[in-house]
Amino acid sequence: MEDKQQQDSGEISLKELVQKLQSVWKYLLTKWIIISLAGLLGGTLGLVYAFMQPLRYTAKLSFVVEDGKSAGGGLASLAGQFGFDLGGAGGGGIFSGDNILLFLKSEGLIRETLLTFCDEKAKITLADQYAASEKLKASWAKNENIGSIDFSKYSNGTMPRKEDSLMQTLVSAIVKTDLIVGKPDKKASFVEVKVITRDELLSSLFTERLVKIATERYVESKTKTKAINVAKLQLKADSLAALLNNKTYAAATSQQSLVDANPAIRTAPIASEISSREKTMAATIFAEVVKNLELSKTILNQETPVIQLVDQSTLPLPKEKVSKLKSLVAGGFLACFLAIAFLLAHVWIKKNL
Repeated sequence: MEDKQQQDSGEISLKELVQKLQSVWKYLLTKWIIISLAGLLGGTLGLVYAFMQPLRYTAKLSFVVEDGKSAGGGLASLAGQFGFDLGGAGGGGIFSGDNILLFLKSEGLIRETLLTFCDEKAKITLADQYAASEKLKASWAKNENIGSIDFSKYSNGTMPRKEDSLMQTLVSAIVKTDLIVGKPDKKASFVEVKVITRDELLSSLFTERLVKIATERYVESKTKTKAINVAKLQLKADSLAALLNNKTYAAATSQQSLVDANPAIRTAPIASEISSREKTMAATIFAEVVKNLELSKTILNQETPVIQLVDQSTLPLPKEKVSKLKSLVAGGFLACFLAIAFLLAHVWIKKNL
């Protein structure tokens, strides 16, 4: 009576479940040859896959950014009294927080890096080297719509539509599979850049160039305003120095003329007095400008960030190769699983349909 009620309700007892599992196990044991052959085939395919995968070389570079301290406050106020804007401490920049992680993987930065030359003599860009190592140039050459491509002609960054489209393909591939940017420790400010390609020299050069260009852009953005102020003050100081020299010679000439002048002429000392006064004014202004120039240079030096390299891979680079043992085991396990699933599905379909 109880068994009938369980059947009517559609419930399965623990005993029935164990019996079904035993029957499934006995059935799979009768098909051990098929499952073994499937596992052997899968392991073979996994092993072949491991042999077909090319060697890849990993280059690593880690660095830390040391921001200069702002010299605002009293110094900036003092300079402001003379009409010079020395700037204050900046807010969040491209290297603040996790912005650096996005910046290092930006398309513009990667493009600029790819268009640098591997060797000045050979005139081969990193883009050409990358496309050749990934066998892309060969496939492009066979395509009638693409043909032979040479990115060294467009090192200035401006290129036709076709070349620009292919460059986007290279950038996308690098971002997705070859470039890894992250922080080894979230609590620390260290940033690690890792590049993995089929070409050993390419991995090393791309890593170095990418970080070099990124840090140059960062330093430029942090010091641009203050560098402009220093350049303006330097130009004004040079002009005042030349003017002061001229006024010094003019005052000396006026003094000499005054010695030979007739004492009865009342207006004779006027020219000498004017020259001396202009010389004194020029010297005073020149002294103030030089003072502010040195102050601006000090602030510029204090706020110029320092990019400190912590660790960098050297040649020869570590090689990365797909493990043959792991591929063999994974291929065999996956094939056995699929074979078992197929056999069970076949039995279920045959029983129900």
